[in-house]
Amino acid sequence: MRKIVVLVLAIASFTQANAQGSDWIKLGIHAGLPIGDVTDSHALVLGLDLKYQFLNTNSYAVGISTGYTNYFGEDEIEDIGIIPIAGLFRYYPTKNFFLGADLGYGFARSGDEDDNGFYYRPEIGYHDNNWNIYGFYQGISLNELNPSSIGIGISFNIVRGS
Repeated sequence: MRKIVVLVLAIASFTQANAQGSDWIKLGIHAGLPIGDVTDSHALVLGLDLKYQFLNTNSYAVGISTGYTNYFGEDEIEDIGIIPIAGLFRYYPTKNFFLGADLGYGFARSGDEDDNGFYYRPEIGYHDNNWNIYGFYQGISLNELNPSSIGIGISFNIVRGS
């Protein structure tokens, strides 16, 4: 838990120390299909996203990301819920196109069992001042199971300032 707090504080300090652009709060939803370890046991992935992004240059951005993703179980298999706390990194080769990743720590719960581990979510998408649409691959490395998914998402930008 201490590592998560240090990661979040380091990212927040970096974004404040390099204040040269606009702050964004991004609220979004995503949907996908389970792959890997959960392909046969789970049918659908739905989730909510909350991101804070600081555009520190014209081409790069950093921030923090969290949310909730639910892997819906089939045939009496328990759902898996994941809450990430991650650093957000984006590269904008053009004004509206981005490549990026959310990397950090994820907390997973299935039934009465809790687990946690490394969380990763590479994304590719389109961005403008009001919204983003993107494709993603999402995964978390747990002790017994490594649920992952591919999908699409959309988020809406709330501009905080310049």
